[in-house]
Amino acid sequence: MTDRPTDVEIDAYIDGELDVERRFVVETHLSRRPALAARVMGDLSTRSALRLLTHDRRRIPGDMMAKAERLVPAQRSRWRRLMPAGLVTGGLAAGIAAWVVGIDRPPAYVSYAVASHRIAMMRADMNSQIETPKFDAREIALNTRIAMPTLPDDWHVTDVQLFPTDKEPALLMAVRTDEGRRMTIFAVHEKTHAPEEPDAVREGAQSVAYWRRGDMSYALTGDQEPRTMDATAEELARI
Repeated sequence: MTDRPTDVEIDAYIDGELDVERRFVVETHLSRRPALAARVMGDLSTRSALRLLTHDRRRIPGDMMAKAERLVPAQRSRWRRLMPAGLVTGGLAAGIAAWVVGIDRPPAYVSYAVASHRIAMMRADMNSQIETPKFDAREIALNTRIAMPTLPDDWHVTDVQLFPTDKEPALLMAVRTDEGRRMTIFAVHEKTHAPEEPDAVREGAQSVAYWRRGDMSYALTGDQEPRTMDATAEELARI
């Protein structure tokens, strides 16, 4: 058994065409050569990225497809492993990964906001569940580092509850406006990728607008359409 794999075998390794014995030889060879291993991993990443493109039904951005088409003929070119690790291929793989995963999706805390909103609405409709409208901003800040936005004059607090998340405790404040609109404000001391200007999405029967101020992340949830919730959140964020 030859201890040193050929360039053709390394290409075959990337394409998943080697038997177990030769894969072991290639992997042992790569384990002793970190620079070459990094370049091979870049090729593997690009190959996986191209597979993602073929399996995802969404429309592929034109610039990303152009990069993919340029790279496909060069997939087996040995000169590519002489380039710095991650050059070109890394950019394509990262771009495709971000596109497929959907980096513009709402941050994880938004799911907690929607779930806690629904619980708060259930509490409000149950006689056995006593709402606690008392809110002490100083006490909350000292114990949770949560700072709540200032409410408009026609918003009235009907319930305040702490909820757990996977990182930090969150505060949910249920409010009712003079017009009878019921909404909740969810706040967590966590610097997420939420935008600084509110953005709104539909989550089942509710719409939720989410935004961030420094290390604080907020979500305003209600039954109105996303456009209405977005406009309401923008007004709240400006106070």
